[in-house]
Amino acid sequence: MLRPSQQNAALLDWLVLTIYTRPQVACDVPPYTRDERGPAFVFLVVVLAELVYRHARKIAALLSRPELWPTILLFIPKINLISFGNETAGIRFDDVVLLSVAAFLLSGWVIKLDFTIDPVPATGLAVVAVFGVSNLLNAGHSNFLYSLRLVEYLIFYWSGKCFIQSRYDFSFLVKLLIVVNCAFILFQYAGIVGGFTADGYESALSRPFGLSANHPAEMGALLNILFAALAFGPTAATRFWYWCSFITLSIFITGSRSALFAHCLLTLVHVYRDSRNKTDFALRATAITGALIAVLALIPSSASTRSSDLLSWQNVEAIRTVYDNIPVEKEFTGFVEGGGSQEAPEDVDVSWYMRGFKWMHVVKIMFTASWTVWIFGLGPGALGPALDGGWLRLIGETGVVGMLAFITLLRRISGLNLSCSMAALALAVNMLMIDSQNAYKVMAFLFFLVGTQVQAALKKAHVAVAELPLDS
Repeated sequence: MLRPSQQNAALLDWLVLTIYTRPQVACDVPPYTRDERGPAFVFLVVVLAELVYRHARKIAALLSRPELWPTILLFIPKINLISFGNETAGIRFDDVVLLSVAAFLLSGWVIKLDFTIDPVPATGLAVVAVFGVSNLLNAGHSNFLYSLRLVEYLIFYWSGKCFIQSRYDFSFLVKLLIVVNCAFILFQYAGIVGGFTADGYESALSRPFGLSANHPAEMGALLNILFAALAFGPTAATRFWYWCSFITLSIFITGSRSALFAHCLLTLVHVYRDSRNKTDFALRATAITGALIAVLALIPSSASTRSSDLLSWQNVEAIRTVYDNIPVEKEFTGFVEGGGSQEAPEDVDVSWYMRGFKWMHVVKIMFTASWTVWIFGLGPGALGPALDGGWLRLIGETGVVGMLAFITLLRRISGLNLSCSMAALALAVNMLMIDSQNAYKVMAFLFFLVGTQVQAALKKAHVAVAELPLDS
């Protein structure tokens, strides 16, 4: 049975053909005359108007439910309305919308006297509580806003549940997000359009980053999670290799190496599950790896250019020199970023050098500070807006307790189904090189995905119970 949207599409195709042509039968019926085309054209206009009306009703229904407003935020760029000093994130339109949705949800729970919380958001709020304790213990040099970010991301969980309750097509939303952002990446690469950063629109970009995000690394991580939702969802995506190649090209253009590695890892997992035996998997994996290496070596791009000195031994020597030159601090007073590209020695990977400077600083702080720092860390936000290493940031800012709490959250997400497990894996891989746990659109869509999968599982369970035969 075709869905209404499929029926409309088939009907439109038939109308377009029948308005201007008539099927040839044995009696050689002549083509439609001008008088006959008139009613057919009117019927086509009526069908088009019905389609527009149907989609207008869906949009109106979406806007009439505040729980669904965060869905729109997944598409729009991040622009600061009010900036805060050296912080990359300020007050945005998204914050106003999410605050309104949070107030609406909270008031609904109070009216219904229903304060039960699902396991995933409950674990998320526990992580926020742990981060808040770390802030209290390090009030002098931490920032509570970094802990409250996770509360903002969790709102997308309830939005995802409402999205499925309203019978919207989640697979279509994922594909639309991929197409829109990948199209913007291609247009930005061609110089046709610019991009929206936190400060507004910029016509000239050093590296493309799509529409939803404002940094190539964040866009790459978002595409990883979108790919996990599409490729490992309950309903297998048709034309897998078309989508895989399209996303691979887009991530390759952004130059995000961690996202490209995560994408290849997800692809290999899919190939492994789809392979007939180990030999088949080995052949496919070799072909994919060889093709990727050939692309990186032969096609000039930001990723290949930035990786020219990636395997140089000078990287190790430079990091050793940086570590020796960092002064020892008996008491942590603040984190000072450094290691800019202008300071990098020759034959050293600039990206690694910049990260190495910050990472060595954190390592030296951790080993010279009091042992209590290892329990609750230096406090969320103490290491600046970008450390470019999510796992190191977790252990440095929130200690062993905070890291274990966050790992518990990821394990809770991974236990839902395969798509959530692969999305958590993609996040964990990206956290090796970027602060993905603080990336707004990445975490927002992750919790939106979790909400949709939880609600879809509940819906499936209710249908199964309803179909059980009644006892006589």
